[in-house]
Amino acid sequence: MKPESSSPRRTRMSNRIQFVLIASIWTFGVAIVFGKDAIELESRYDGDGWFHYRLRTLEDPFLTEIYFGQLLPDPFASYLTNTLPDHWTNFFYNGKWTGIKFDRAVPQPRINEISFSVRSSSAHFRRQNYGFNSIISLKFADPYSGGMGGYLNLDCLVPCAPEEADGSLPTLVSRHEFVPDIKIDELIRTNQDIHGLTFSWAEPSTVELQGSHNLVDWTTVCRFFGNPPQTTWTTNVSLNPFGQFFRLSLVANSHLTNSQASGVLVCKSQDFPEIPIESLEFIDSQIRIGFASVPNAIYALDECEWCGRTITTRQGEATKAFTTLSSDIRELRGAALSKPRISDSEKCEPSGTANGSQPVSLETNRTSPEAGSRR
Repeated sequence: MKPESSSPRRTRMSNRIQFVLIASIWTFGVAIVFGKDAIELESRYDGDGWFHYRLRTLEDPFLTEIYFGQLLPDPFASYLTNTLPDHWTNFFYNGKWTGIKFDRAVPQPRINEISFSVRSSSAHFRRQNYGFNSIISLKFADPYSGGMGGYLNLDCLVPCAPEEADGSLPTLVSRHEFVPDIKIDELIRTNQDIHGLTFSWAEPSTVELQGSHNLVDWTTVCRFFGNPPQTTWTTNVSLNPFGQFFRLSLVANSHLTNSQASGVLVCKSQDFPEIPIESLEFIDSQIRIGFASVPNAIYALDECEWCGRTITTRQGEATKAFTTLSSDIRELRGAALSKPRISDSEKCEPSGTANGSQPVSLETNRTSPEAGSRR
């Protein structure tokens, strides 16, 4: 079987695709799952200055645990009071209400619902893009095993001055998908035989093609590489024996050199031993991530988007048994996940920056850092 690329610049890649195709058909038995919306937020204005927020976790085969540490609709103008769900407390920083925090007294169920209301002296509202800030930690299922922590920001309704009201409806539902499905744009046919496909994806990728006769039982056809913004892959062998239905699974947002490697969902820190995150906190446009550490060891914190592209990498030298790495959130985005790791640098560069961001702030102590107050 000799795969053929429709693009001349993919000639060298097609040689690698040939190996992937043969190896995949005869040796691969990797179980692949497909993503969907994992988080849903309903924000609603109930009148008399009351805003209701309902956060739900949804079924997603990629995720085995979803944990929320702090929730804040921001900005919340003219705050007066709020209700509290069980095991959540108010959090104040420098005298300002900074949302609610989980007390860690009980575990959070995988399928979860958290509801609370907040009152403002303003009876006007607008839609705030990325306005509902949540501190979140996730654990991924095979083949994307591992845990990460960071933030998720969803669109929501917030109170505002009369002249800022934008005419939004009083109910807004926002959702987030951590691992989007990769979709086929077109199947390539010659007469009645399928000989390839075209798909779009925003990153360099390794994908797995599967075929089915009944949409229940799926057979791996091959793995191959993609390049943004669109990839066309073809073969001179008919794919009809694999079925009349085909789907793609994203294996990695990179070109895997080992075609049988397991999925690589997030940034390069997955190549390092797991360091559990013990504390997560969002204060004054900073996210603070705490973890157990070894004195004099150098730690790095890779901040990644869901797709695996590293946004920044920050590092610092630990001096005690607990370390907190803090960084400014300067660019507004829907989500970013981080994972601490032992740095692969021999020494920590003082006041180093990554991608133009501010230097990392490092704190070390034995207790989990708690700024502000709870009520």
